Amino acid sequence: MNNRLATAVIIAAAACGACTSDVDIGGGVRQRGDYQYFYEGPELEATVGTYLAATSIGENWLVLALYLRATSPSGNLVIERKAVSVVTPDGHRLPLISQEEFRAAYSQIHSLVRRTDFAAPSSRAGFGDLRYCDRWFFAEVGEGYATEELFLVSAERCSGPLVFNVPRGIQPGRWRLVIELEESSPDIPFEVSIER
Repeated sequence: MNNRLATAVIIAAAACGACTSDVDIGGGVRQRGDYQYFYEGPELEATVGTYLAATSIGENWLVLALYLRATSPSGNLVIERKAVSVVTPDGHRLPLISQEEFRAAYSQIHSLVRRTDFAAPSSRAGFGDLRYCDRWFFAEVGEGYATEELFLVSAERCSGPLVFNVPRGIQPGRWRLVIELEESSPDIPFEVSIER
């Protein structure tokens, strides 16, 4: 009887440890918890926060929190708006919306975009000195200018929202964030499931 109890305790402890540690899902991507995905590649380090997607099932706006740092040997990296997309569970590729689309839909997405601040990764992610980039793909009303190219350097980490129009509504399943860079194409899978 004592051996069975000891075995049960060991199994429970192992299962609990797996719940709180990173899970390697391949391709340089690790998952922590239900809503954080970390990518480490030759040109880019990225953390994707997906909590807002889980709270928006059926809605037409997918908003992800994105945290970036250049890791290329030169220390610099340029990401173009047209290089960022998501792939839906049924295989459709959706581009990052334009600044014009962002402004036109602002009344619908404002609260989601503002909530990306609260979807931040934990300090264990190595992003303790996060700041918003000087320029991002989107500029809120009255807050400067958007850019078509994001300039990153290895000494700085920055963050901002990514917004995608999902005409058929956000569905549960495996999505992928794809960023096409000069020498690599980070492909970051993430799960969208109904919030528990």
